Amino acid sequence: MLKLQFSDNHREPVWVVEKLFTIGSQPGNHLVLTHPSVEPVHARLIQENNRFYLKDNNSKSGCFVNEQRVTHKEIVPGDRIRLGTIQIQVLEPGADISGEDENLQWQLVSDNSLLANTSFTLPNDRPVIVGRDNQCDIVLAATYLSRQHTRLEVAGDKVKVTDLSSANGTFINEQPVDSYLASAGDRLRVDIYTFRLVAPDPDAISRARLRATIQSLAKPVERKQADTNPKRWKTRPTSPGNRVETPLPGRPAIAIKWAAIAALAVLVAALVILWFGR
Repeated sequence: MLKLQFSDNHREPVWVVEKLFTIGSQPGNHLVLTHPSVEPVHARLIQENNRFYLKDNNSKSGCFVNEQRVTHKEIVPGDRIRLGTIQIQVLEPGADISGEDENLQWQLVSDNSLLANTSFTLPNDRPVIVGRDNQCDIVLAATYLSRQHTRLEVAGDKVKVTDLSSANGTFINEQPVDSYLASAGDRLRVDIYTFRLVAPDPDAISRARLRATIQSLAKPVERKQADTNPKRWKTRPTSPGNRVETPLPGRPAIAIKWAAIAALAVLVAALVILWFGR
């Protein structure tokens, strides 16, 4: 089994489990790539003795493995496939290069043979549209599937499932629904496709929260720079004999004022004595 992941992450990864897996632009292929550079049946992936081989179906734009054009070549995890202008990376089934931990998000997991071992991640911050229109988030090739069939939106510990006025309805546990809060383990059916809703792994969430806490505690504490300027301490004198008071501008100290008056009185007395002593 191989996992095909688009280099620009514009679509969910695809699991290859069939012995003959077709890729092309027309409905009915196992992997439908609606793009002008991709032909109706562009290539095939053939499984033989647990090995996978990419076989070009005489396409005009060609099949490339690691940027070398091929007609028939074995592919292994790590290879990069290009069909027309579509870039695909070959991964191990458990690998993921999107940078997101799938264990922290809801999964829509196929439980029938039509999309065997295929799962889709439901983002926490936006709804997902399911339908056969190539502008949908999850594109399924089915005759009786509406262009925009169902909307799925994560709502805490539930998933809100809303039927978008589809011609053939949306079913939860085989009951038709217009709007329904589905729980983990519920079975979603649209046309002939059935899926199980799988909740995030609580242990993985706990581990992620623990990592975030550890990272926040490990951040360096920002310390203030030491002040190199000399300190100016303010103290209260203990007694009049231990202090020297500086007179404030415009307000002479009382001691200086009385000293001046005494000096003036002495001067006046001396002048009086001199005057009357003549």
